[in-house]
Amino acid sequence: VLEIDGASNNSVDDIRDLREGVKYTPLGGRYKIYIIDETHMLSTSAFNALLKTLEEPPPHAIFVLVTTAPRKIPATIFSRCQHLPFRRISAQKIKERVRHIASSEDIKISDSAIEMVARAADGSMRDSLTILDQVTAFSSEIDADGVKDLLGIADIEMLAEVSAAVIDGDREKVISVISELVDKGADLKSFAKDLVEFFRNLLIAKFVKKPEEILDLSEDEIKIVSRILPKISPDLLTLMLSEMAKAELDVRSSFSPRLSLEMSLIRISFLSTLKPVQEAIENIDALIRCQVSGVREEKADARTQDLEPETQNLKPKAAPSTPLDGSSLLTAIVEKIDDPRITSRLSQAMPLLKENVLTLTFNSNEAELFAEPIRKNSNLIEKIASDILKTPAKLKIDILTKKIIRKKDLRDKVLTDPAVKEVIELFDGRIIDVKLKENTGGESKDV
Repeated sequence: VLEIDGASNNSVDDIRDLREGVKYTPLGGRYKIYIIDETHMLSTSAFNALLKTLEEPPPHAIFVLVTTAPRKIPATIFSRCQHLPFRRISAQKIKERVRHIASSEDIKISDSAIEMVARAADGSMRDSLTILDQVTAFSSEIDADGVKDLLGIADIEMLAEVSAAVIDGDREKVISVISELVDKGADLKSFAKDLVEFFRNLLIAKFVKKPEEILDLSEDEIKIVSRILPKISPDLLTLMLSEMAKAELDVRSSFSPRLSLEMSLIRISFLSTLKPVQEAIENIDALIRCQVSGVREEKADARTQDLEPETQNLKPKAAPSTPLDGSSLLTAIVEKIDDPRITSRLSQAMPLLKENVLTLTFNSNEAELFAEPIRKNSNLIEKIASDILKTPAKLKIDILTKKIIRKKDLRDKVLTDPAVKEVIELFDGRIIDVKLKENTGGESKDV
C-alpha cells in the first residue's frame, strides 16, 4: 500500500514517477494499492499524465483517489472511477466511540464534555479523537469547562441569554453580555457562528413536534430552547435567522468583530417591534368592520329620527333657509335609489352643486368603472335631484386628467423622507420601485 499526498506531490513529474512504478508487480502480495490523498490538488498536467494509466491500469494495480472536493476533479478522471461517498458519522456513534476510548485508557471525562467533543467534531471521528487527545494533555479529569476553554465553544446559557435579549429588544442586555464575553477572552467570531446555530435550533424546534429526534442536543439544552420558543412567532424567527446568518459573515470578515457583532445584534433586535403579518391583517379587518358598522348605525339613527312624528308642530315645514350642498344632495340621491350597482358607483364621486347643476368628478383611472355607468343612468339621477331641490336640476360628469410624474422625481421625493431614510439605514435596504397611491378625496396624491 502506497500513500501519496496529492497536495505536496502534485506535479507532472511526480505522476510520471508513479507511472514508472506501476509497471512492476508487487513482491509480497497480489496487488499494489495506490492511495492518492487530496486528489483535487493535482495540477492539470498531472491529471492528464494520470489519465492513460487509469484508462488501462495493470491487473495488479488499484488506485484509490481520496478527495473532499469531488467537483474539482476533471470529468475525464471522474468518469473512469467508481464513486464511494463517505457520509458524516452520527454524533451518537462518535460519543459511544469516545466513551469507549476513555474507559480503555482510564481517562476521566464527563458526559457533558463528551457531548461537546462529539458536536465539535461535526461528523468526523478523526477530529473527535484529535480533540480528545488535546484535552487530555491539559488535565487528567476532563469536564465541560475544560472543553469550552480549549475549543472556544460558547456556553448555551450565554447563547440563550443573548437570544432572549435580541428577541425581547433588550439592547442594554445585548451590549453587557458581549462585554462580558470580551472580558473572558472569548472568540467573538466563534460565538457568532454558535449563535446562528442556536437560532437554527430554535427554528427547528418551532416547527417540529419532537425536536430531540433531529437536534443533537441534550435534555437540558432542549429545555433551554423550549423556554425561549413562546416569546417569538415563526415568521419573525425566520427573519431573525436570515439576518443572523448575514451578521455572522460580517463578523467573520470584520477587522473589529466586537463592533460588528454589537451593531448586528442591535439592528436585529429592532425586528422584535414589527407585528406579524397575520396580526396586522386581523387588526386592519377589525378596523374596517368597526368603521362600516359605525356608518350603518349613524344612517339608521338618522332614518329613525326622520320617521319620528312631530307632535309639537303639526304645520308643514318651511323650506330650509340654507341650500343643499353637493355632498348632502348626493347622499339624498343615494338613499332614494335602491339599485346597489348605481349607489356603489355614486359613492366614489366627488360632488359639487352650483346653480342647480350637480357635477360628479371621477379620477381618470376610474372613468370606465364608475363614470360611464353613471352617465347611462343620468336621467334617473336628474329626476331624483329635481324632486329633492324642487326645481329642475342637471347632471354633469367630469374626469380628472392624470398628471404625468417621472419616476426619477418620485424617487428623489421618497429619498428625502426622514422615515424612509431611517428604514434604509436601519435594515441596509434599497428602494426597488415607487408608485403613486390615489387619495379618496381626489385632490392630491401620495407616494
